[in-house]
Amino acid sequence: MTKQGSFKRAVRQRARETGQRYTQALADVEQINRSPFARTRPVAPPDLKAHLETRYGVKIASLAPIDDDPATRPRGSWPGHYPSTLYVRPADGSAWIARVFSSPADQTARVEGDAEILRFLAAHDYPAERLAHEHPVSTFNGSGVIITQFIEGGRPSDEHGRSESATVAQELGDLLGRLHALPAGAGAVARPGGAEETDGGFYVGRPSQDLAAAMSFLAAVEPKVPEAAREKFDWLRDQVETADDAEGLPEALTHSNYHLWSAVGAPGSLSITGWAGVGRGPRLPALAWLLRTTAEAAPDNLTAVLDGYTRHVELTDEELTRLPAVLNLRALWLACLDFQMTVNNGGAPTLHEGWLQPSSIDHANQLAARVTTALNR
Repeated sequence: MTKQGSFKRAVRQRARETGQRYTQALADVEQINRSPFARTRPVAPPDLKAHLETRYGVKIASLAPIDDDPATRPRGSWPGHYPSTLYVRPADGSAWIARVFSSPADQTARVEGDAEILRFLAAHDYPAERLAHEHPVSTFNGSGVIITQFIEGGRPSDEHGRSESATVAQELGDLLGRLHALPAGAGAVARPGGAEETDGGFYVGRPSQDLAAAMSFLAAVEPKVPEAAREKFDWLRDQVETADDAEGLPEALTHSNYHLWSAVGAPGSLSITGWAGVGRGPRLPALAWLLRTTAEAAPDNLTAVLDGYTRHVELTDEELTRLPAVLNLRALWLACLDFQMTVNNGGAPTLHEGWLQPSSIDHANQLAARVTTALNR
């Protein structure tokens, strides 16, 4: 039995012992290389330029990753952060965003689904990026490509990608509430959604898939975890196995990574971007991530987020009960990803550092208590 096999056996045994909801950890880890995903990747701009010119019958004046040029780089990001989100300037003076996904050609249908969702949002006047052409999806070198209209204004954040504006916090809460209040749809609008979909080919689907990805990060490096990092490894493994994936809570069309960086434009007229991981799933994780990221920049703005969100959605008692655990769901995913990257780079992560650590549990409980108080519940 290999070390990884032993780890997987332990996952199965622990799932049986705990009776937790996340009993498919092992199956999800083993499935990770077979599941559809929508991973972005770098693409040689000259090749894509010729493809777009042929596809759309236009002359492309310039094309480059959006973060290569300070004029188009989102505030708070850095060169190389969005290598396959490309700023396209056709010669007619318009401006596009081209996103390239490394899904196999037979998964280009997933990108077609992204376009279907954007049409649904436009039909309901929801402030999101708009498609740049009647036929916005194509296949380039086996990858799906979608083009949308460029939104002027950049992110409503400072140079560090943060905001202390209560007005912006309220607007973000309002837009998320509007999204969650949209009517149920069919087709791609009803597909499973809410899991992270960027930076490395992770699962798309419901938030529970983030736990499958988190488990896979740990499993991938288990044989080479240094002794100094073993405590952190064991603790993270326990957190993944017992995490709350928000299943059974109220559902809606929901965003996969909703926070300040999802917004573009001037405050008061923000639009939401990044729709590749969107679909129907539990609504609480998106709100929880917005609350958690808002609290890191400006704790007093939690009330502003809730004021905006509750104009459209009333949280249930069960959502409030489970909020402390769900507040740490995305942080757990990030912590496991960071753990994998650090070990692969020869480092030894320690317990009391990073996105998730024992003190994060108390922090989530305190945030959830503040939310309950703000809602007079």
